[in-house]
Amino acid sequence: MGAGTVVAVAGLVHARTVLPDEFFVPPYTLAIGDPVRLLAPGDPDVPQAIGRLGFAEVAFGAAPSDGDRLARYERIAEVRVNEFAAHLEDRPASD
Repeated sequence: MGAGTVVAVAGLVHARTVLPDEFFVPPYTLAIGDPVRLLAPGDPDVPQAIGRLGFAEVAFGAAPSDGDRLARYERIAEVRVNEFAAHLEDRPASD
């Protein structure tokens, strides 16, 4: 995110998106890509735009080159299990 960039309430900036200085993401709008595109809710381009950015690779290390779809889902599940397991002993903070 560039200096002075503002993301309005309910605006979303997707992984691997580059926002220039002084950019504004309106409410309920998806900012995606480099160069950035703004997509409104319900825009039919949203699924393809997200797919092109490789969210699973950014978030879970599951690259398309890692094999078939099942292998990627297994990798994602493994990462999530480890994230949750890291908090197995967590307890609520005292008031």
